[in-house]
Amino acid sequence: MEYAVFRLAMRSLVFLVAFALCVLHLMRKRDFIEAVFRSPDEVRKSFTGRNDILFLRILNIVPVVVAVATAAFLLTALLDVPRIAGGDYLRVEGVAVCRAHGGADAPSERRGISVRDGETGEVIDLTVFSGYVDEGERLAVEYLPHTGYGAIVGRG
Repeated sequence: MEYAVFRLAMRSLVFLVAFALCVLHLMRKRDFIEAVFRSPDEVRKSFTGRNDILFLRILNIVPVVVAVATAAFLLTALLDVPRIAGGDYLRVEGVAVCRAHGGADAPSERRGISVRDGETGEVIDLTVFSGYVDEGERLAVEYLPHTGYGAIVGRG
């Protein structure tokens, strides 16, 4: 599980840098942001050409979308921090619903798996770092509830 937490931390760090860069860009280009919400007639006074205005609006919308998406991921990662600090991960024992054979058969390979819980019958989608997983294989997985990152702790 330590490797999964490490990979989650590295991914969160990259998303945090992306979020900071987007916010910094939006703060520095305050007049460009205002151009998104002003009428085209007001914008034409400072910019020439219809394509310039369209290009300007697209350039301002992209960082906003990226900032919102990265903030959503960082929020889910923050919700898992208390479980990481306490070491009380959720555990599911059940059967793999689908096979995950993409990439190399290495323990560091990132895989998306679905596990049907043996007690409740609920299907849980998880991201694990492991070798190949076959459909119908019995698994015991520890995972974080909000991000879905986990580790296979038992097979068979």
